[in-house]
This record gives sequence, structure tokens and C-alpha cells, in this order.
Amino acid sequence: MKTVRALVACGGGIATSTFAASEIAKIAKDAGLPVEITKSPLSDVPALAKDYDVCFTTAKYNQDVGTVVVPVGGLITGIGEDEVIEAIQKILTELADS
Repeated sequence: MKTVRALVACGGGIATSTFAASEIAKIAKDAGLPVEITKSPLSDVPALAKDYDVCFTTAKYNQDVGTVVVPVGGLITGIGEDEVIEAIQKILTELADS
């Protein structure tokens, strides 16, 4: 099982990405999945994403950046949170097993 390199991005790369990164780390730990998380502002995603296995964004992000982009705004708002958690677990499992 490989360690998944994850980029977590929000508008400024500070507040909501810190919360989302913490939640993603908990989800990964609970699932027994190794993950290495880096935070950034959304504006840096095009330059950084290619160096990561997955990019989690707290806002909608439609640009092709050369890696999987998973919206995780539900972790922040609570809207659709269960579905977001399932999506995070699924992609982390797929990437860790690849």
C-alpha cells in the first residue's frame, strides 16, 4: 500500500483547507490509509496538482490540472457530508492500492 500524496486547497490556503486537511487525515487514519497532505490556495492548484495523486478542493473547481480533483466543501458546510466522506474514502483507497 502506497502513501497517497494529497493536495488540499481553499480560497486562501489557510482556514478552510486547514479544517478540511484535518478531516481528511482523520478519514484516512480511520480507514487505515497512509496519506501525506499539503495545503495551498486554489490559485496555486494548476502549478502544484501534477505533483500529487489527488487534489481536494473546498470550492468547486473545474479546471483540468492533470490529477483527480475531488470537491470536499461538504466537510465545511455539512451539506452532503456523508457522501463527501464516502468519496474521500473511495479515492484514497483506490490510490493507496494502485
